[in-house]
Amino acid sequence: MNFILSLEIDEFLSLIEKAFEKQEEGRARDMWLMKYQHMDSKNFMPFSQFFRLQKQPKVNRPKEEILKEAERIRASIRDKEGGE
Repeated sequence: MNFILSLEIDEFLSLIEKAFEKQEEGRARDMWLMKYQHMDSKNFMPFSQFFRLQKQPKVNRPKEEILKEAERIRASIRDKEGGE
């Protein structure tokens, strides 16, 4: 406990971030191990490649489209707040 209290805030946050990264990697490894059982020479994927793909964003929409949708949502919230 004294160790944690003696850390600077940025060191503490760095440790927390590292813990989340390790947790994410562990979940990905568990998922990869489940898929590994069904892999053969044709569809084998090393864990490093699998993990890299897991970290990539899943959205394939253009940035502009996402920003327009966000603005529509904001406008909708503003309308509701103004109408109450």
